[in-house]
Amino acid sequence: MSETVTYKEIAKRLGVDPTTIRRLLEKHGAELGISVQKGRANTSNAKWTHYITREDADRLAAFYETLHAGMDLTSSDTDSFQRQGYFYVIQLVPEALPNRIKIGYTDNLEKRLTEHQTAAPTAKVLASWPCKRSWDYAAMDSITREGCKLVLNEVFEGDPEGFVRRGNDFFSRMPKPDTERVLSEHSPLRQGADEADDA
Repeated sequence: MSETVTYKEIAKRLGVDPTTIRRLLEKHGAELGISVQKGRANTSNAKWTHYITREDADRLAAFYETLHAGMDLTSSDTDSFQRQGYFYVIQLVPEALPNRIKIGYTDNLEKRLTEHQTAAPTAKVLASWPCKRSWDYAAMDSITREGCKLVLNEVFEGDPEGFVRRGNDFFSRMPKPDTERVLSEHSPLRQGADEADDA
């Protein structure tokens, strides 16, 4: 039997979060011929986890590094790995379970809401904020740090206004996602920036 690797292990190897691995496999797994398996981890609490073979993990890592380096990208690949999207708070079933809230990051807020509405037709967005992909986990940890309980994955129960208030507080402290850092006059990156300005 081939050695298997969990999403968490792959994420650690690539320096990203497990959510990025999940999104990568959802979009490109089929074309890469990668088969995702699900089973109980070999631990005392025996949690369910997703994993792929070591060979598939190597293939995925090579594919990601190609994307990350910006080589041979199609426009759809570029869009998929854009650095900026939205962090959202969605009320899943407002009329029956008003305190049932889904939060998370997406590249396309309208599409994500439509996906949720296939199972929960009355789902609605309570709030959203421009967000860098790299802020995903920090935003989630901050917004769920108090006043709510975990249901499953990114679904929580709590006062909807509390989620929005904590979201406003977190993002009010963050810079605009598209803000560029000013380069020091001594930075080796300045030469490349100056050449781009002259082009």
